[in-house]
Amino acid sequence: MTVNQDITKTNWNLATKIAFRFFCVYFFLHIFPFPLSYLETLLGNNPFSFYTNGMQQLSVWVGKNVLGINYEITIGFNGSGDTTSNYIVHFIIAVMSLIIMVIWSIIDFKRQNYDKVLLYFRAFIRYYVASILFVYGFGKVIPLQFSELNNFDLIKTFGDQSPMGLMWNFMEYSDTYTRFSGFAEVIAGALLLFRKTVVFGAIVVIGVMFNVFMMNMSYDIPGKLYSGLITMMGLFLLSPDIKRILNFFILNKTVYPKTILPYFSNSKYQKTVLIFKVLFIGFLIYNNLGGAIKNQEKWGKKAPKPALYGIYEVEEFIQNNDTLPPLATDSIRWKRIIVDKWYSGIQTMDEKIIRFKEETDTISKTLKLTSNTDSTDVMSFYFKQKDSLFYFETIYKGDTLKIKTEKKPREDFLLINRGFHWISERPFNR
Repeated sequence: MTVNQDITKTNWNLATKIAFRFFCVYFFLHIFPFPLSYLETLLGNNPFSFYTNGMQQLSVWVGKNVLGINYEITIGFNGSGDTTSNYIVHFIIAVMSLIIMVIWSIIDFKRQNYDKVLLYFRAFIRYYVASILFVYGFGKVIPLQFSELNNFDLIKTFGDQSPMGLMWNFMEYSDTYTRFSGFAEVIAGALLLFRKTVVFGAIVVIGVMFNVFMMNMSYDIPGKLYSGLITMMGLFLLSPDIKRILNFFILNKTVYPKTILPYFSNSKYQKTVLIFKVLFIGFLIYNNLGGAIKNQEKWGKKAPKPALYGIYEVEEFIQNNDTLPPLATDSIRWKRIIVDKWYSGIQTMDEKIIRFKEETDTISKTLKLTSNTDSTDVMSFYFKQKDSLFYFETIYKGDTLKIKTEKKPREDFLLINRGFHWISERPFNR
């Protein structure tokens, strides 16, 4: 294998060499085992899971014995990327990178530059960032990450939303904006896949991912560490061209075209690399776009809805033949029955929501609600329908319950029925 010899002509200063050594190790330890992690897609398991698991176990040990953390450090995926374990892993990788950088600098102090290493490591970073942007981008182009406003979102008061819930609902409301943000991520990733567009791609990556980072910071979304890391990688990809960018955009100086040399001087190796590139790009598109389309039918808007999907306003609540008045402070009388895709619930008059798992049998006309916290806590209703009115009856914990409800269409909510208007004679701000 013949590496192109024309790429080693510069002399790096000491600070540049030290910075490169550190970030080379730092990013590699964060990225590994990419791209070998895709073997899980092909084999059904990840043979390199030992690295991730080992880092998590090490984070627990370091947290207890080095950092003196006295509360339980949980590990494993739970939807948050900002757990105590995640912060400790970042700390461990930073320390390891610093140590390796020092050793590397001592051993390799005479080297004039790392042009060859930079050429290939930059490609490694480019493809990693592109693969991540494809995951999140296609998950928005095919609305999946932000699916749709659920029935609980529609009845929840504005002040009772969490900052993350507020931002999530903002994105879920509009497929148009969700797709726009998804295309921005996909286009940024696509631009990184070709060296002629990598500078433009890196600029777009920084803009897109820094915006994500700021949203995570501003709305208490537990993805701050990872979005910050991807933003740093965008800066790393852009760093070799910083002077050219400053000359063009700021200093109004002449910028000449940059010579892009092939990875190998041997044409056979160039063709081999091209084949692998085409196959890998095809795999990324198929895996992410195909996966998003498939998962939309499982988790997204096309996922099946329960037979009783909807919001049921309780008009009459009879307990043991006593009709309970709709007092706002009552913690026993129900205000609403909510049936949604992933969980259902009961809202009492004092606005408390109790969540249940729902099973509906349309043949026997039964609704079964099982408590999320106690599988032995079960309510089995018989129901009947007359137009928009639904009647539920059950015996629960020795009490006979008869409940008259009216199903409220989602379209009755202003947020749903307002829609989009090209012409607005005055602002419609409610």
